[in-house]
Amino acid sequence: MKRLLTVILAGILGGVFAMTQVWAQTAGTATLETTLLNYPGDSTAEHWTVVWVTTEAGAFIKSLRKQGPAWTQTHWGSHCKVWNDARGGSASGSQALDGYSSATATTYTGTNSPLIIRWNGRDANNNLMADGNYKFWVQYAEDAGQGPHTTNGMLWVKGPAGVTNNFANVASYFSNRKITWVPSITAVAPTITSAAPTGTATVGVPYSYTCTANGTTPITFTAPGLPTGLTMSSGGLISGTPTASGTFSGTITAANGTAPNATQAFSILVSVVPASIAATALEGDKLILSGTGPANGAYTVMTSTAVDPAGASWTPAGSGTFNASGQFRFTNAITPGVLQKFYRLRVP
Repeated sequence: MKRLLTVILAGILGGVFAMTQVWAQTAGTATLETTLLNYPGDSTAEHWTVVWVTTEAGAFIKSLRKQGPAWTQTHWGSHCKVWNDARGGSASGSQALDGYSSATATTYTGTNSPLIIRWNGRDANNNLMADGNYKFWVQYAEDAGQGPHTTNGMLWVKGPAGVTNNFANVASYFSNRKITWVPSITAVAPTITSAAPTGTATVGVPYSYTCTANGTTPITFTAPGLPTGLTMSSGGLISGTPTASGTFSGTITAANGTAPNATQAFSILVSVVPASIAATALEGDKLILSGTGPANGAYTVMTSTAVDPAGASWTPAGSGTFNASGQFRFTNAITPGVLQKFYRLRVP
């Protein structure tokens, strides 16, 4: 579950490729929570508590809590040896501490139980650690021998995705163990990366254009002022079939909740290509209509039985699409001896 960005230096030096590896780094906060059970419960003894973080392989990074005396091999080696060994042992071991520190306590309650420890993902020099697998460790003791510790550590993943890991209780020693990693995400305002929508369209001809933007997702698009018949999806797709001619102007807006919104002006000219029935022919009981109109546009053949088409009631007989050359051919069944029909085209 480690994420690795590999950068290859393409230059060839003496026939050898040079390659360097750079681990991705994600800022954030890791929170360890656990309850220390009363072990063994001597209220008269000194109580020690230490928490530290390592790599998955066990490399010590730093301590996040130290409640106890000064660093001496005599004390810490006798009571919290797992932690003392991890930091390098003796007073010469790592004394990097980023968190709570105090002298020994009389109980495990208060600041010790439940333990709530936060780590900012940085090493002792405040450098952001690479994304990957890490472990939290806890050990506590009374002033009477070695105390219990989180065997094998508590493993979790540092990366761009938030995670929550729950761990089983350890009878008599630990309960309610949980680690939560919350990456820090700096929201980036949107920037429209696509050009303005295509400036021309045709009545009856399907139109499609996709707008794109960079920034923190999700990004929502809106575009009031589009030609009649066109709509814009929240994802940025303008689509539909124009139903009216004219010049339509407006503004595309891309928003993700982070100011400022991105805007882009547009102007789309929708034209009309005349459509007409140019010829008719009879083939048995079929009437063949043909003619011209907008290339790839949609049409509907309308019929009426009225003698005066101007005052007639028109009903659809069928629909289709002009070909790429703007031509159409439509077949309509007729019944000999029945009052003739009038025909006209409607686009779209």
